[in-house]
Amino acid sequence: MVEQIKTVLIVGFNTRPLAYSLKNSGYGVYAVDFFGDLDLYPNVQDSLVLIKELATNYSSIKERYSMLLAKYAIRMLKKYPEIDFLIIGSGLDDAYEEREMILNEVKNEKYKIKDLNNDIEIIKEARDIESIYAYLKSVEIVFPFTFSYDKLKLHGDKLRFPCIFKKPKSAGGVNVFKIEHIEELSNIIRKFKLKKLNPLEWVIQEYIEGIPVSCTTISNGRECEVISINQQIIGERLLNSPKEFMYCGNTVPADIPEEDKKLISKISKLLSDKIGLKGITGFDYVLRDHQPYLMEINPRIPGSIRATETSLNLNLLELHIKSFDLNKWDSVKNQVKSTKFNNFATKFIFFAPRDIDKSLLSKINNLECIHDKSEPNKNILKREPLCTILTEAKDRLESYNKALKIVNKINEIIG
Repeated sequence: MVEQIKTVLIVGFNTRPLAYSLKNSGYGVYAVDFFGDLDLYPNVQDSLVLIKELATNYSSIKERYSMLLAKYAIRMLKKYPEIDFLIIGSGLDDAYEEREMILNEVKNEKYKIKDLNNDIEIIKEARDIESIYAYLKSVEIVFPFTFSYDKLKLHGDKLRFPCIFKKPKSAGGVNVFKIEHIEELSNIIRKFKLKKLNPLEWVIQEYIEGIPVSCTTISNGRECEVISINQQIIGERLLNSPKEFMYCGNTVPADIPEEDKKLISKISKLLSDKIGLKGITGFDYVLRDHQPYLMEINPRIPGSIRATETSLNLNLLELHIKSFDLNKWDSVKNQVKSTKFNNFATKFIFFAPRDIDKSLLSKINNLECIHDKSEPNKNILKREPLCTILTEAKDRLESYNKALKIVNKINEIIG
């Protein structure tokens, strides 16, 4: 008797990296995705893509895509009620109402699907940075001085410039502003009020200048293992980053001292065990003077996943699925511990420096090491992501320079 292929529904802003890994592990993949890049389709059996279903573009729905992802996830479930597993990627981190919508649908007895995500209460705990900082203080681990905007008068005498004005959940660096003086903060608050945004939902944070790093872990709710520690590429001008703190990629593994890695691993495992995280998680830090300052916990598969898989030659989505089965945890743990880095990987997200005519997209897509390929049926607007570059080499600098050469080739094409 032939064993039936297990199937996975993945839901997120960019599901292409997850779909690639799952298909390579032998799963049948269904996706609800924002962009619908060309290289998503060979890896899925079916998909629903927001900008295609709504005949729109990134800018038009970027503020409400979480609800749309949830609605289309439910549509896909109804179409394929026999799907085995559900994985939610980026795009629904803090969308608790939307997650609840999906989970309420999953509870219907007509489905046999298993939820391979953290429980909503666990996600809320992981994303409550003020509570996390309170815990770090109790165990004498340093963190950035942070307070909510409504406590500005209380802490104003401790405020030092530059500082950071941000949403507690920064979503890849979108809602983060560097403030050089008090007048600049006042100007932003005035703009917020004109746009009917509530500054009381934001925080003021000490600016930590240092090396941005991330730690990728895998957990079973009781134990945690560190998979990799990666350097983050933030606000890179060469990649036309739309914002100063925008996530633009990674180099894997991070080029930092081993003692720093040990401390980052210790803090990440401590927090993972305290919260009770499951599956693969990303922890974001800034490393200053050999001291890691936690910025954010992302209790889902992080954007660095394919770069890490490339560097380790390891399928992490397969391990993510196994980590939700306690009987398979020892196998997961042993595989993570025994796997060593085979090479260095560099991931760049290249943003459009100006509107890019669709006639140029095929030339870009045909370059080596290009992923998240934009379909050549519409122009790419300024500041939209154009593609991802992923390179590998035995030498760190060689991998990075290889990616830079591809950036140069793209710039030659777009003129």
